[in-house]
Amino acid sequence: MKLFLILLLSINLYAQNTLYFFPKDGQKAIKHIEKLIKNSNNSINIAMYNFGYKKFAKLLNKAHKRGVKINIYYDKKTVDFKNIEAKKLDKKLHTKLAIFDKKIVVFGSPNWTKKSFKENYEVLYITNDKKIVLKFNNFFKSLD
Repeated sequence: MKLFLILLLSINLYAQNTLYFFPKDGQKAIKHIEKLIKNSNNSINIAMYNFGYKKFAKLLNKAHKRGVKINIYYDKKTVDFKNIEAKKLDKKLHTKLAIFDKKIVVFGSPNWTKKSFKENYEVLYITNDKKIVLKFNNFFKSLD
């Protein structure tokens, strides 16, 4: 029983749960997302209403060149994903989420635009909580 409790406590100690409030925390959130893109090894799944942040698009293109599978659904975009196939859905896509290696999810109110991170009042949450991540992975699968 003691071992189980120690294991349970250690899992919670390593859980990543970060909440950002923009515009105050916008720069911190940008750095966190950049790190997630750079450290992804297998896949990055994105469903974004409006994707216009060129810096993230460049990092995604670099990740794609490293062999990371990139899936992007969007409603509006103003960036070039180069060799990454991005899909516009038939229905309105208003969600703003990204899943890194199917283990970490980023979601909240901001679109991935420079204005959202620097000027708007937004809330962004990043977690590796397995229950939450599983729900988002299932949601992402349902988009196709």
